[in-house]
Amino acid sequence: MSIPYTSEDFTTPRAGGDSWVEYPFIEYGDNSSKVYHMRCTVNKDDYTAIALDTTMASASNADVLALPFAADTSAYFVGDFNHRVKDGALIEFDRQFATIPATNEDYPGTEFFTFPGLPAATSGASIDVSNVSYNSGITTLTTVSAHGMSAGDLFRFIYTYSAGGGIVITSSIYLTCETGTSGSTIKANTTLGTYTITAASVIPNATRGREPTNLSSSTKIINEYFLPGVTTNISTVQDINLFETFQPFLSSSGENVDTLTTVTIPTINDYNQSVNDNNYLVIDCAIERYKGNIYVRKTKEITAK
Repeated sequence: MSIPYTSEDFTTPRAGGDSWVEYPFIEYGDNSSKVYHMRCTVNKDDYTAIALDTTMASASNADVLALPFAADTSAYFVGDFNHRVKDGALIEFDRQFATIPATNEDYPGTEFFTFPGLPAATSGASIDVSNVSYNSGITTLTTVSAHGMSAGDLFRFIYTYSAGGGIVITSSIYLTCETGTSGSTIKANTTLGTYTITAASVIPNATRGREPTNLSSSTKIINEYFLPGVTTNISTVQDINLFETFQPFLSSSGENVDTLTTVTIPTINDYNQSVNDNNYLVIDCAIERYKGNIYVRKTKEITAK
């Protein structure tokens, strides 16, 4: 059985050979952000904590007999951890200093999000159709003038047909132009050409619009780190701004809306451009403690759809 004693050799913490340097974000390719772990031993009665944010500029600053690694003025004290009494008189602990990490991004996968409603839209006027024919699953429409579309473009087909018994019905459908569409010819993968159509027209480059829709999309999380009093323009935690989450609103009144138009922010055109560019929308933003007085702003974004 060990007999407790107090040693003059341990009146100041000694950092042992099992001290080590952690690289917490090496999986992001970041080999500059560090956490220094000093495995220290000191007389239990001589143990005192040092002030948070003290730099690891010297052994004296770190309150150890000698630094187990090179001094690093960009590493800040974040706390003593894993205290354990040894032989009744000594205490062991992990004294940690951390650098302010570089910004990193994480891509956790996909999640569902309710994207805004989109209005039906067109980029051209209605053009009459002079002929409708059908062959091998493809309907061919002939317009009275050039429609300016090509394969892949979306259009609205408005048609009137006889349902028999003197019943005449007018309806419309959104279709996609197939290969062979050009000039005044439109090819569409539909059986409408088998109908007895008495009148028809097309609205080129039309979109059907949608209600607010819950869709799955890819996400990313941006982690940005701050140490109040050290990071430029950040004196307190309250100085770390939170980003507004995506919420469309009317430009005139600021009222929140769930469907975009030409008078919302963003406008329907701006939002469609964001979708085309695979831009991200902010869906959450929070501030959390990373280590000691170092904080992280976690911004979650989702790809616009």
